[in-house]
Amino acid sequence: MDIKQKGQNNQHAVVIGASMAGLVAARVLSDHFERVTVIERDQLCEQVAARKGVPQGQHVHGLLAKGAEVLTELFPGLFEALTHNGAIRFSVADMKQYQFGAWNERFPTSIYLYSQSRPFLELYVRDFLAARGNVRLLAACEVTRLLATADSSRITGVSLHYRNGEQDVEEQAADLVVDASGRGSRAPQWLVSLGYPQVEETKLQVHLGYASRIYHRPSHLTIDWKLLSIIDERRAGVAFSIEGDRWLVTLMTLRHGEALPNDEDSFLEYARSLPQPDLYEAIKEAEPLTPVLNYKYPTNRWRRYERMSRFPQGFVILGDAVCSFNPIYGQGMTVAALEAKVLDASLRQCSQGGSSKQESGFAQQYQQAIAKVVKWPWQMATGGDFTDSETEGKQALAMRLLKWYIMRLMQQAATHPVVAERLQQVQNMLKTPTSLFAPRIVWTVLKQQLVSRRQKPAVSLRRSHKRSVISWI
Repeated sequence: MDIKQKGQNNQHAVVIGASMAGLVAARVLSDHFERVTVIERDQLCEQVAARKGVPQGQHVHGLLAKGAEVLTELFPGLFEALTHNGAIRFSVADMKQYQFGAWNERFPTSIYLYSQSRPFLELYVRDFLAARGNVRLLAACEVTRLLATADSSRITGVSLHYRNGEQDVEEQAADLVVDASGRGSRAPQWLVSLGYPQVEETKLQVHLGYASRIYHRPSHLTIDWKLLSIIDERRAGVAFSIEGDRWLVTLMTLRHGEALPNDEDSFLEYARSLPQPDLYEAIKEAEPLTPVLNYKYPTNRWRRYERMSRFPQGFVILGDAVCSFNPIYGQGMTVAALEAKVLDASLRQCSQGGSSKQESGFAQQYQQAIAKVVKWPWQMATGGDFTDSETEGKQALAMRLLKWYIMRLMQQAATHPVVAERLQQVQNMLKTPTSLFAPRIVWTVLKQQLVSRRQKPAVSLRRSHKRSVISWI
């Protein structure tokens, strides 16, 4: 529904970054502004291609079921186009997972996911966005600073630099600027330069390394999965079906300082070292299509803009620019989509109240609103990371109790269909984590714990919760 109204400061919106967060934000803004300009520092291709600004995009990359639901609403027909051109729609029951020393049982489920490479998804979202007509994308352009009123109370646009040398500097006026530039966002420095306080950051250091490459799937090989994951004490391997009859294979180290495989021999040897041979057997004779690429992720980080005592009007921040999660949980794109939905709702509320409502705290209220969106996935991600003894950060008693319960729930989900379905609903953000504490779920978990006290445990519960949440992606 188009609700643009002339004369209410809704002529032009600028989005910094053509990440998934920037693209979904631009889609929402196109309903509220006459013109939307997306400014991206990378050069963008009209074909599927990885780019420097999304280094994790060349590794296993998941879109949770809730994220697919929101994208379907924002871009009708998107997933039909994706699957028509090679993306794979699959049930959670098509995921073959080894964890806690055993293969998970696979149960019928109502949860479906889509698998494709991140560049493939971004290309189609960009195409659907361009079809809106009032959205322009400026590639190979870098925003260098924010423009503001004399008292810095309101952001009035951006100054940008064309990286291809066509011209030096250009200023673009805007009624609203959205920073979706990702983890490397310069918003903290920009705000300080305008006289605002340094934003508080909440961090949790983790030790995660990825090594990935793409293989052509052997035509003679018969498999019974769309996603395969094998998780060991400090290592994991995932094979992900993607467009073009290919596999994206990612090997992970969860141990601080462990070297990542970086060539053909070390990649195969690393896969062979996993506790089950399925992944190694799948790729040992498959044709590699790319070199081995490495990626390291050091820290979960949440910039607490919602806590700032002062915040300029005409400027909002979302996506990884606000909160970047450990990518092993697959939450980033889904959280960004939900934040875009909040932006849509906030702007609709402003349109009903007139421009004065937008002037009186809209930006700060938006940052406070998305903090509520971030809260649950942040707690789930950092709760999972805290189960790793090498994670660095303060751990409260409540977190230790949560860890105790979740570890046992994860183990029970491997064999109990009701617990498995609820856990998948939470992992895919279809239900909130509080639903894991529904009486039926708690009773099932505790009952099994009482039984296990009378029996010798089959496997140790000391294994990391992090390794079990690979199913989120």
